[in-house]
Amino acid sequence: MHKEFPEEDEIVLGTVTKLIGTSVFIQIEEFGKEGVISFSEVAPGRIRNIRDYVRPGQKIAVKILRVDRVKGHIDLSLRRVSAKEKKEVFEKQSREREAKVLLGIVIKDNAKLEQAIEKISESSSLAETLSNLHENPSAEIANLEKSGLSKEEAQKIAELVAEKERERFVIVKSRFSVSSEAENGIEKIKKLLSVPNADIKYISASNYLLSIKDKDYKEANKKLKEITDMLAAKAKELGCLFEIKK
Repeated sequence: MHKEFPEEDEIVLGTVTKLIGTSVFIQIEEFGKEGVISFSEVAPGRIRNIRDYVRPGQKIAVKILRVDRVKGHIDLSLRRVSAKEKKEVFEKQSREREAKVLLGIVIKDNAKLEQAIEKISESSSLAETLSNLHENPSAEIANLEKSGLSKEEAQKIAELVAEKERERFVIVKSRFSVSSEAENGIEKIKKLLSVPNADIKYISASNYLLSIKDKDYKEANKKLKEITDMLAAKAKELGCLFEIKK
């Protein structure tokens, strides 16, 4: 079920609504609640002009310090949010926005769309539901149907999610050749090519293609180099001839 209040130490996204005295008022979007940041929790040291740090209408990542559920009061902090936490909460918002757009492609009726989003969000975030749809389509399609979608709509959303996931990845490749003149050369080559987390395909006599998939191009190339370096070292150890093809 969707929580009524955020938890202490949770990082959430909010919008600055007003600046009064030494307080910054924040609308916490996910919970529909208002929270307050005292100037001491905006930044360390003396603040001469609060608008150098925050301004009305600005979206910021804040940390929940204290929650008074009886009074409905929420104390927040800006300065205690790390750069990593800030990045993560904005990425979460971006995924939620993408998920709503994706649903809107399939569900044209606005009233039905809002109803479906509200129903889905009762158990988990919309982005999380669509992510699970990619991992376990059969079960999640059934859950989407329970949220008021037709089977055709749920299946179409599953197809769009799968297509979107494919777009998120980059694939880098490297061709190489490996051979051995030893009597047990085939066994040596099999041993050499048994690399975990690597896609190695046979092309032709002695020629192979190594493919690495990752969400980040730089990271994919890093992994590709690590694996080819490892293959070269292992080939030398096994007495195999190994060569990277340009």
